[in-house]
Amino acid sequence: MKYHVFTRNRPGDDMIHAGTVQADSDRLARIYAHRTYDEEAWDFMGVVREDNLLEVDEEPISSGRVA
Repeated sequence: MKYHVFTRNRPGDDMIHAGTVQADSDRLARIYAHRTYDEEAWDFMGVVREDNLLEVDEEPISSGRVA
């Protein structure tokens, strides 16, 4: 599975997309992310499965609500 890695330098900073890792489980994704992107003393590092990313369509939402 492909995971996107997000990091933050200091509390209150915006998150940045650091890159991606390939892993067979969430646990391995966290390990791979830490070992790959540990060049800074991050305040926060997290991973998100690419399957969990939601696409934002360009067309307006007709009901005015996000599903």
